[in-house]
Amino acid sequence: MHLCEWMSTSTPLTHRSSRSTATLGTATVAAAAGWAATAYRLRMRTRQLARAHRDPVTGLLTRTGFEAAAARTLTKANAVGLLDLDGFKPINDTHGHHTGDRVLRTVARRLDAELGTAAVTGRLGGDELAFVAHLSELDQLDRLLSALTTPITLPDLGRPLHVGVSLGITTVTTPAPDLNEALEGADLAMYEAKTHRVGWRVHSPQTVAEFKKAVLCPPPCEGEPVGLMPTDTAGR
Repeated sequence: MHLCEWMSTSTPLTHRSSRSTATLGTATVAAAAGWAATAYRLRMRTRQLARAHRDPVTGLLTRTGFEAAAARTLTKANAVGLLDLDGFKPINDTHGHHTGDRVLRTVARRLDAELGTAAVTGRLGGDELAFVAHLSELDQLDRLLSALTTPITLPDLGRPLHVGVSLGITTVTTPAPDLNEALEGADLAMYEAKTHRVGWRVHSPQTVAEFKKAVLCPPPCEGEPVGLMPTDTAGR
């Protein structure tokens, strides 16, 4: 091919450069649109989770969702429970938060399975779970505790993980107590269970004042100034 023929049939460099720039510009716009779409989906998912009041880790109700559902269920229940996991922090520290989340998920599933679909269960924060339920007998608490503390086996770990549970129960009377009062009583009972390492404690909401006085403010030891809490409970 002669030079003049090649020049007449070849695409000028400026045209090719323009096409390359246009292609890059189109790709950039497409990538930006993709990122924007992903960000939008994440925002919508966050809003959906907030509306559903579901904890994404455990599948239990969040504190807001639990309080709303529990208030409606309280008149049909006879127990409000509060529990936290003993030995959970070392698992998180040793194996990471991903493993900790799987432990929480396992405990949450066991809680739902033991209490049944009529119960309201929630994650109030961290490793603290709560429920409103109708218990048929106190022996059910032993079975619940046994189920929750069964060693957890995860396929990628070489050994089972062990977590303990401290559980506090407030009995629900007629008329039903305020939910916050019931949770406060359950929290006090849970603290006693944890302090004495007895697994669970039950108390009646009518005895909250006496319970606080006996558990959180016991009589001062000999030689201890009146009005000061013992050092082992002062951090509560």
